[in-house]
Amino acid sequence: MHFRFSVDDNILFLKDIKEKNYTSIFDNSYLALYKRLHEKFDLKVQLNLFFEYKQFNLTEMPNKYKSEWQSNKDWLQLSFHSKNEQTVYTHSDYNTAYNDCQQVHNEIIRFAGQGVLNPFTTIHCCTTTHQANSAFYDSNIKGLAGLFGTIEKPRESYNLKFQDFKSIYKDCFYYDKASDLYFVNIDMVINTFDINDIMPYLSKHIGRQHIEIMIHEQYFYPDYYMYQPDYEQKLNTAISYLIDNDYKSCFLDEFIKI
Repeated sequence: MHFRFSVDDNILFLKDIKEKNYTSIFDNSYLALYKRLHEKFDLKVQLNLFFEYKQFNLTEMPNKYKSEWQSNKDWLQLSFHSKNEQTVYTHSDYNTAYNDCQQVHNEIIRFAGQGVLNPFTTIHCCTTTHQANSAFYDSNIKGLAGLFGTIEKPRESYNLKFQDFKSIYKDCFYYDKASDLYFVNIDMVINTFDINDIMPYLSKHIGRQHIEIMIHEQYFYPDYYMYQPDYEQKLNTAISYLIDNDYKSCFLDEFIKI
């Protein structure tokens, strides 16, 4: 049995690395947290990136840390999320989605190198058009994690219809022939749970072959208006519970063979 851990809305840690000009990327406190979790749990971490935030964008991220990204790519990988916090793809045309995705992918390869870019991701707000799905596939994205709810309370993501994706609740993933993409259901958005509710909620999923958990970057920072001071404790609680129940951390492309 396995689980994947990913993080959405990432860009602030890259801005900090660029501005502070650290010796190591792990001098950044946010990445240092994930390194601690990796060393403790053998955790694999995927960070899904925005292209820009205020006056900063990924073209400013220096490539001097490429060797460090490469030496840690077995557990720390990156992918596209959206152009920025305001951009969603609910009504997107093909070219907009394709260009936004390629822009992020190109920068990841430039500053981190091949092998750091993961072929699975979560698109911001989990909403797309069929044209956007085609654009992401043409950008070498092979699958998307989304918010599909439960069989009792299904939720439509990525322009898919319930009658097509309903097998996702009993299987590890749903393969959509029309888009040639794989879809995975996110089981827990950790920042939406009180720390005392994490284990009781995850207990309902124990026994399934795959569990998908994630969180958002911004809740890590004290200056964020919804800052969660127990951010690290929440991650320790969720991850240790899964490990204790014989789940192993993985990336999606390790068990969905593409």
